[in-house]
Amino acid sequence: MYDIVILGAGGMGRETFEVIQDTFGNDPNYRVKGFLSDVLDILDGFEGYPPLLGTIKDYEVQPNDRFILAIGDVAGRRKIAESILERGGEFINLISNLAKVDKTAQIGRGVIVFPFSHIGANTKIGDFCLINLNAIVGHDSILGNFTEVCTFCVLGGATVTGEECFLAMQTATGPKVKLGNRVIISLGSVTTQDVEDDSFVEGVPGKIFKRRSAL
Repeated sequence: MYDIVILGAGGMGRETFEVIQDTFGNDPNYRVKGFLSDVLDILDGFEGYPPLLGTIKDYEVQPNDRFILAIGDVAGRRKIAESILERGGEFINLISNLAKVDKTAQIGRGVIVFPFSHIGANTKIGDFCLINLNAIVGHDSILGNFTEVCTFCVLGGATVTGEECFLAMQTATGPKVKLGNRVIISLGSVTTQDVEDDSFVEGVPGKIFKRRSAL
């Protein structure tokens, strides 16, 4: 039996726990061991959840542990995943039974796909990507590692993203749009042109700004 350890116990972690129950609840090979969070009181006031096992930074990985990266902060996801990998931890995918994933899609490791999302034909989803509720990834799209696609986001066919991109709620890309690394598309914005690394897109149609952190 494998013990599922959820990295992150905030809102994303708690929502992920529900998807885990629906997806693995009848599988005798898996059970939820608990959460890890560096905020030790994060579950205070919440009932009905597995225990907080300790901090992410201090946790000792066990042979039967299988990790799921349930952290919404796109900037911190890579750091946390790499810290677990360095300790020999193994990640599994969490793909909801209520999601539609085309049989030709290629899915990396540590990927989460929430209910009612659609992953189109011949897509390639990189490692540690997060596809939230009701999101659509169009055919032939390629998502770079650690990219996060939020609720009600629509990626047109053959969209390509770099790594660590964040597409906020109710955003869209036109077909064949290419996004560089660490691109952020703001809430409700529409991107119809290619975007360079470390850019911020806002509006309809989206205007492109260079992020201050990259200056």
